[in-house]
Amino acid sequence: MTASPPPSASKRADHDKGKPAIFLHLLIALAYLGLAAAVLLLGPRYAMVLIDPVPLFMLLAVVIVLLGIILHAGVVLRARIGRQSRQFSALHREVKALRSGIEIALQKLETLEGTSPPDSEPGRDLNEVVAEVRVLQSLIEELWTKREASAGHADDTAETAEAEILPPKQKTRQAVLAGRESSTDDPMLSAREILEIVREGLRNNRIELMMQPIVTLPQRRVAHYECLSRIRTKSGLLITPSHYIGLAEEEGLIGAIDNMTLFRLVQHVRRHRPPAPDGRFFCNISIHSLADAGFFKQFLEFLTANASLSKSIVFEFSQANFPAVGDVARDNMLSMAAAGYRFSLDHVENLDIDPEEYAALGFKFLKIESGLLLSYAEHEPPLLDIGLLKGALDRVAIDLIVDKVESEALLLRVLDHPIDFGQGYLFGGPQVDGKSAR
Repeated sequence: MTASPPPSASKRADHDKGKPAIFLHLLIALAYLGLAAAVLLLGPRYAMVLIDPVPLFMLLAVVIVLLGIILHAGVVLRARIGRQSRQFSALHREVKALRSGIEIALQKLETLEGTSPPDSEPGRDLNEVVAEVRVLQSLIEELWTKREASAGHADDTAETAEAEILPPKQKTRQAVLAGRESSTDDPMLSAREILEIVREGLRNNRIELMMQPIVTLPQRRVAHYECLSRIRTKSGLLITPSHYIGLAEEEGLIGAIDNMTLFRLVQHVRRHRPPAPDGRFFCNISIHSLADAGFFKQFLEFLTANASLSKSIVFEFSQANFPAVGDVARDNMLSMAAAGYRFSLDHVENLDIDPEEYAALGFKFLKIESGLLLSYAEHEPPLLDIGLLKGALDRVAIDLIVDKVESEALLLRVLDHPIDFGQGYLFGGPQVDGKSAR
């Protein structure tokens, strides 16, 4: 295997290659500009016409310049397309080599798996490794496919996509540290920039896992953690999902993000114990991922091979776009429940719910924002009896979590009602993976 040149040598080589190209473009420009100047200066002198020849040759010179610019642009575009084609070819070769290596590793692992006793602990560990490698292989294939498919039209749609993807309040370079969003006066991030941040984060393993505590009320003992994904930029800043989830779903990258988040969470679970004996780590999964047949097949295979994780991980889904009866995503959710995994309903906006329906699907937690809960409970007359809701949840063993508890005054109002758990910056904000483990 040949050694790759050092970065400094590579940069010098690229710089040296760029010099002839610059001189070539200068020569081309000088050629058509010189031709136009010659026509303009010498044409009227030798023209055999009755009218004033100067305007005619000025027009001819302009035409020559325009034609030269058009031809020059064509040469530049052709060179750029050729360069991008070579880059994609090189990337394709790298991905093929990586796939080949993974396939060889899979064959060796499966051979070892066949020689292990079926009931032995090493055999079970090997099953988990095989499942992880297979999901990683699908992640690599998905990233290559999405990159190749979007390469042709990313530049054309970059300017218009910004207005479609980002709400006005989010059109800033918001650097989110420890989970808090803060608007700045920095230039806007275009859709293309955000998409590149997402792809770079996936390629270079810059998906950060952050943990926010969920505490018992009123004791404030840490019982669970919600795992929140952030994408770290090259400059070290963290970008929140509100900036990239919509774009990732449209570009088909949300499954890759969910995959990477799950891998980071599994690594964390294996390194750290839950904060309480029955504590769980909450992991957000997009409904779009559940509806993706290619993603879910590998995903379920991984979950089944790692059945012990069902005691530590709860998958969290948003009430918005919740799958209806007969929907593929709903059927896949039932498959996850059959494998022993349980769920939490997040971003609840409508409290007119049937707890028994959610319990039948495998839900064990219901998360409501403090503002929504209090708007129902403190309305005159009350729009909802929180005690009755809590009783209905208790009958089907669903715990009630109130999130976005940000102050002591707000907590006092929340504690006027029967609540199992609380979450919010009052109890602790998201912290980078590992720092929050207790």
